[in-house]
Amino acid sequence: MMPSRPSVDRALLAIILLVVASSAIRFWLSLGVDAPWIAPDEQLYGLLGRSLVAGDGLTVLGEQIPYYSLVYPLLVGLPFAWTGLEEGVRTVQLVQALAMSLTAVPVFLWARPIAGPRWALAAAGLTVLIPGLVYSGLLMSEALYYLVATLAVWALAACLERPTFVRQSCLLGAVALAFGTRLQAVGLAGTILLALGLVAVAERSLAPFRRLLLTLAVLGAGAALWVAFRVRAGGLGELVGAYAPLVEADEYSLGDIAQSLAWQTGAMALLTVAVPLVALGIIAWEMLRGREYDPGVRALVASALAYAVVTLLVVGAFASRFVEHVTERQLLSVAPPIFVVFAVWLRRGAPRPQPTTSIVAFAVAAAALLLPLDRVTTPAAYADAPSMISLEQLSRHLDQAAFEGVYAGALALLLLAAVLLPRRAAPVLPIVVALALGGASLVASIEIRDRSQTERERTFAGVPVDWIDAAGERDVALLVTDERFWPSTWEMLFWNETIRKVVRLRGAESPGLVPQEVATVRRDGVLEARSGIDLEPRAVAAPTGTSIVGEEVASLPASFEQAGMVLWRVEPPLRMSRRITGLRPNGDLYGDEAARIEVFGCEPGELQLTLLGKQGLPTRIRSGTTILAERAIPPGGVWRVGVPAPENADGTGRCVYVLETDGLVGSTRVEFVRG
Repeated sequence: MMPSRPSVDRALLAIILLVVASSAIRFWLSLGVDAPWIAPDEQLYGLLGRSLVAGDGLTVLGEQIPYYSLVYPLLVGLPFAWTGLEEGVRTVQLVQALAMSLTAVPVFLWARPIAGPRWALAAAGLTVLIPGLVYSGLLMSEALYYLVATLAVWALAACLERPTFVRQSCLLGAVALAFGTRLQAVGLAGTILLALGLVAVAERSLAPFRRLLLTLAVLGAGAALWVAFRVRAGGLGELVGAYAPLVEADEYSLGDIAQSLAWQTGAMALLTVAVPLVALGIIAWEMLRGREYDPGVRALVASALAYAVVTLLVVGAFASRFVEHVTERQLLSVAPPIFVVFAVWLRRGAPRPQPTTSIVAFAVAAAALLLPLDRVTTPAAYADAPSMISLEQLSRHLDQAAFEGVYAGALALLLLAAVLLPRRAAPVLPIVVALALGGASLVASIEIRDRSQTERERTFAGVPVDWIDAAGERDVALLVTDERFWPSTWEMLFWNETIRKVVRLRGAESPGLVPQEVATVRRDGVLEARSGIDLEPRAVAAPTGTSIVGEEVASLPASFEQAGMVLWRVEPPLRMSRRITGLRPNGDLYGDEAARIEVFGCEPGELQLTLLGKQGLPTRIRSGTTILAERAIPPGGVWRVGVPAPENADGTGRCVYVLETDGLVGSTRVEFVRG
């Protein structure tokens, strides 16, 4: 008889139910998320995926994009091959909820032989509770890399324990899959080397390196082939694909890297709720002293510790130059291996040798307490650090001193429990960690849902997202003029497949890798591309402040924060007739601002304005230093004024008018009526 079999079977059933429940809950929470939200990452992955499954490779608007990922765009793109855009996004959210939840399976299978089924289930449960699973509702590679990286680290641990040919083949396959999913996986090479070094120290032998010679040789050959291929494709800058700015940036500062590394370590403490890190530190120290006799645990600890250290170094260096807060989303995959170590520690009765335990707990506390809360708990960090969202929300309800006191007090209680709680009460620790993770995860899900909905409303003002496609035009150009927030460009590209070209006025902001023509405007309004290519689209979508010579086909109203848009059927050549800058989306003008009205191909006619008085202070219309008209519009009053074009306006030049006020004035019409 095998009395343990029923409990194992129950554990397997429990892990299946856990994955199903987690997938269902995550997908349900995703239904309210208006993805894509994080620009330009989400939109770019979606566009690359659709292009890939259509057989056009990794391209956007027909142009090749530097390498980001291959596997993830394929995952994102497949649903769009047989569904519409909105249905495709929902399908991706369902697939990603399952993918991230499935990470519980390798965690369970990894932990079960060395921690037992009960604690293996606990580790699996913590794996699906972290706030980072909110990325399952977004088009971000984290949603797949969480699972893939966990598989790779598990495969590494299996090789360190018993490096058979099959296991090494699985490790190489997992590393290749991870690298195909996300370039961050380049750090796995360093992880393998460091893990081998840790095991070598624990065993007081170099034998671990000899046992994995096959893996090291294949990785070396693969790296050489990659370097040769990328250099041939475009030089040294192509080695890291789309992340070339990382190596082209100015010299990194060691001080900045050290500070960033400290911040990211603190973020990892919060990501895991600190206690599992204490467990990792205790067992790792005992292993390095040669006191860990279970080869499976040695392999686990070496893999988990090496992966965490290398990931922190890579992310810390990156963030020191490009992120002003913590970037938790690049740290997510360090959590599952640490939870497996936590399960082993609990299975052993939570051993806490002194002074090791106190030193480790102090180090974890220092990392968390050194986090600059005013920098990392801000709405700007939401997209990068979902664990910080609950802290930011708490900070809204407390003054700074009280908030910092609550934060430090909660952290102290948590770590004191990890150090001093009696062994028989140790099962309370994973429950506390689970409650903290679950609560933070729920808060993050709700906030990202609300933020994404707000962004959708800000961009599309309640109209269908495919408003350009719905107008029936083809060969549409998107004109970027700085009158709308730059993420709008990516939103329009993602949802409207009839956009074939992006034209950006010189000086306008358009971050990301979107292919675009940079154009200047001649005095007669004709747009000229700096590349010399003729701009002859059939239709142009432009902000409402910019009028195009042609026929208005459709419009997008202004939202609460940004200007609307108009789709024009172009009368060749592509020309502007008028451009207005400086007015708020609702037409208001404040006293510390000025509106500029440019009329191209200016000819006899009249600038006609309808202005609304709000404060009764003087409002002026001028050209250069000459005041053409002025009035103090009484509150609630209306000033309808017409300013004639200059006498020398002959249709070849440009007229420039400036509207300014000493207080606050509204506007409902600003138009140049040609004579």
